[in-house]
Amino acid sequence: MSSKDNELRATNQNKSEDTSSSFLLGALIGGLVGAAAAIFLAPKSGRDLRSTLNNQAGTLKEKTVQLINKTKTPVEVEEDNYIPIGGTPKATNGEAVDEQSIREKLEEAKKAFEEEEHKVTH
Repeated sequence: MSSKDNELRATNQNKSEDTSSSFLLGALIGGLVGAAAAIFLAPKSGRDLRSTLNNQAGTLKEKTVQLINKTKTPVEVEEDNYIPIGGTPKATNGEAVDEQSIREKLEEAKKAFEEEEHKVTH
């Protein structure tokens, strides 16, 4: 792919992400406004209204914390499989990683990628 195609794809992806986040923000704000309107227009006394608001605020806070915890992705690093660039690789399960075979596989992958790119662009 050409760099122009990559830039166009990245731009379209950013627009899509912006649209999705704008929609979610609008839906959240609309839900809050609707809930507030329903609460204030309901025929309740001041004490009942305050009690309802406190209960709903607590529930909203709990759900928000649950959602935040659910959406967080833990970062796990498997150091056994980590090969530092320009350094010596660590042994994995008692076996030494063969740097030459890794380089050969990388070259094969690079050649295959270039061949496919050539097929697509020509």
